[in-house]
Amino acid sequence: MTIFSKKNLALVSLSMALVALAGCDAAEQSAQKFAEEAKKEAQALINDSVGEVVDEVNRQVDTLQESTNRALGKSEEDEQAESQESESKPTDESGVET
Repeated sequence: MTIFSKKNLALVSLSMALVALAGCDAAEQSAQKFAEEAKKEAQALINDSVGEVVDEVNRQVDTLQESTNRALGKSEEDEQAESQESESKPTDESGVET
């Protein structure tokens, strides 16, 4: 009877060890998956916040440009005419002055 009990005890111990190892492996995989998802979420939050900051900076720059133009007495039509003129001017690509 003692040999049978020791054999059963050894099998039960081995089974428990395998279950524990399998549980550890599953926990590790779960932790890795959680870490990857957390990283993706953090990147998405960073991208969103950076986009919002850039949008806000652009709005402030636009407001500053408008107030500067008003202070200088320029209208939007003048600005558009100036930008069209600068776009339509031919450029001398040779870089040689004549």
